[in-house]
This record gives sequence, C-alpha cells and structure tokens, in this order.
Amino acid sequence: MRWFTLLVGAAGFAAALAIVIHEGAGRVFAVLAVGGWSLLWLAAFHVLPIALDSAGWRWLLQERREAQMAFLTWVALLREAINGLLPVARIGGEVVGVRLVALRGIPATLVTASVIVELTLNLFSQCLFTLLGLGILIWRAGGGEIALVVFLLTLATAAVTTVFAVLQHRARPFSRLEGLARRLLGDRLKGLGNMEHVDRAMTRLYERPVTLLISLAWQVVGLCVGAVEVWLALLMLGHPVGLADAVLIESLGQALRSAAFIVPAGLGVQEAGLVVFGHLVGLPADVSIALSLVKRLREIVLGIPVLLSWQVFEGRRAWARTAK
Repeated sequence: MRWFTLLVGAAGFAAALAIVIHEGAGRVFAVLAVGGWSLLWLAAFHVLPIALDSAGWRWLLQERREAQMAFLTWVALLREAINGLLPVARIGGEVVGVRLVALRGIPATLVTASVIVELTLNLFSQCLFTLLGLGILIWRAGGGEIALVVFLLTLATAAVTTVFAVLQHRARPFSRLEGLARRLLGDRLKGLGNMEHVDRAMTRLYERPVTLLISLAWQVVGLCVGAVEVWLALLMLGHPVGLADAVLIESLGQALRSAAFIVPAGLGVQEAGLVVFGHLVGLPADVSIALSLVKRLREIVLGIPVLLSWQVFEGRRAWARTAK
C-alpha cells in the first residue's frame, strides 16, 4: 500500500510540474513575486478555519474538560499535516489524533467514535459547501455541463454518506468486523479491544441530533472561512475577486480534491482543478497555478512546525517514561 501511495504521489507530482511548465513557470513565479513574503501570513490565518472545525469536534467529544480547544486545534493541524505531507493513507492523521486525544484521559472508544462521526459529518458539510459553490456557478454562468456533473456527484456523495451514517448508527459495523476478524485470525487478536464499545459510543452520538447539527454548522463555517483565505491570497497576488467567486473556487476545488483522495495531497489534481475553476471566474491559468502553489506553501510552512512539535511531544513522553 505504501509503494502504491508513493507511486500515485510521484505521478501526481509529475502532473503538477507539467502543468506549471505548460502554463509558463516564469509567469507563475512572477505572480507569486507580487505577493512576496506577505503570503506567509496565510499560514497563520489557516489556523482559524481549523479551530472552527475543532469546535465542532469538541461538541462530539461531549465538551469534556480534557478536550481543550487549543489542544484539539493542535491535534487537528497535526492530522492535516500528517495526511498532507507524509506518505501515509488518508486516515493516518486520524489514527494519530485518536491516540493523542485519548492520552488526555478521554476514553479511547469515545475519541474513536467522535472521529468517525466527525469524518462522516465532514462529508455532509463538504456536500453543503459544494452546493453553495454550485449555486454561485449557476448564478454566474447559468449552469452547463460542469454544473450538472458537480450536482450529480454531490448527490451521489450525499446518498452514500447517508447510508454510511445509518450503518454506523444501527448496524454495529465495528462489532461485526471484530467478530469476522476473530473468526479468521483467532488467538492472534487477543490484544484487540472490544470494538462493541465504539459502536455504542457512535450510537449515543447519533442519538443527539442537536449535537450533530451544531458540529456540522461549525464545519460549514470553517469551510466558508477557508474561502476567505482564497480571497485574501488572490488579493495579495494582485488579482482580487469577490467573496462569492472565492467560495466558488474553494468549494469546487475542495470537492475535486476530496474525490481524488487516493492521490497524496491532491498533487496535480488541485492544480488542474484550480485552473478550470479559476477560469470560470475569469482568472488566468498562471494566477490559478500560483494560487495552488500558495496553498502548498502554506501546508509546508504550517505543517512542518506542527510535525516537529509532535516529535517534541512524543520525545518528552518517552523521556518521562524512562525517567520513572
């Protein structure tokens, strides 16, 4: 699986590089030069949408005292950095996040259930955000083939996510998987915890519709603030657009990158998508590619320090254990 991820990532990187060269690397970097060092401020701004999303996660954790906002925001940033910068499956960040939050004293079953439900709600929030961008696209351009394809894919995603949520609530999926694994592997799974508790925790969460709606609302607000980040980036690059256009670019771009989750960091996919969606609002291709590079610069500038802080955290825990 790791080799497959690396292979797909390499192909995506080659595609992204080809797009930059095709559109003219000189023009792209000339656009970036307009923004200059001020573009680094976008890394700090990105903490805001992540914090808003973390507020929704905290509701799913039943607002436990141990689930402090600053800590959850750090964990959420770490989850994003691991998934975006390391050659791991897209759930690698979530696995680390569950472990770190559980170390705070919150039951691991509750943390696991909260992350699974959060990811499910994230699909719903992405659908809502995509529909918002689609509405703006139809308002601007009167629909067309792109709008129809996006609409049908969004409906399909919403339908599959609904089925997934119902299964989580009523089908005890982890208990069933655990039973199957035990039948296949027998004594080799002696150390496996009781996954029935995870199913019960998910069921309790799904029986709190107000909590789910509040968490979903925080996620949607976070996505909208992410569109403000695009608006600021284009303003700094000297190609300002309206907020509605920024929402269109970000919503459809995020939808495309989510659909291509198999490609690490959306390499090549993000660049191609932003060129297409940027064209819909009148952005030249070199500006759209520059916007994509700004997003990747932000991922690196913010992600590397977060990954290093994680290593410091783990190092201190290891030191504390050996000192006992």
